Amino acid sequence: MVFIETERLVLRNYKPADFNDVFAYFSKEEVSRYEDFYPMTEEQVQSLIDEWQTMDNRLVAELKTGGIVIGSIGYWIDEDGHHCIDYDFNPSFCGNGYATESGKALVKYLLETLEVTAIYGDCDVENTASWKLLERLGFQRMQRLEQQSYKNDLDGNPIFISTYLYELKNC
Repeated sequence: MVFIETERLVLRNYKPADFNDVFAYFSKEEVSRYEDFYPMTEEQVQSLIDEWQTMDNRLVAELKTGGIVIGSIGYWIDEDGHHCIDYDFNPSFCGNGYATESGKALVKYLLETLEVTAIYGDCDVENTASWKLLERLGFQRMQRLEQQSYKNDLDGNPIFISTYLYELKNC
């Protein structure tokens, strides 16, 4: 189990009681717009929580005051062994620095506790908030990738986008 504390947040594993808070943002079009999923149903959120509650790389960001889960943050390891971060936050809480605060804590955990030598992130070039967050966290833009597809349209056709690839090295 992972427990990372910041000034205003706790990053921790998912638990069943998080359902309402997690559904509040994963069900929003605004959150899924740049992601590989569409707004989630209650069943999809429940399945996600069931799967992710035992995974130490999938965490929630919970406000210390009030105990509200305001976002999801974590990392995954790609086929080349690279650690890649990702995040989704409830738009109702954006603009307060919570994503930056949780991102800094996750980066520190990966670099210092897990002793990862480099962390990667990517995002749609149109997702200005996401690439600005990566840059605030110290990531450097490596390249722009064209014709990337992470999800299909409702007819099953791939949606092609351009993405920025970022890297943060442990120097």
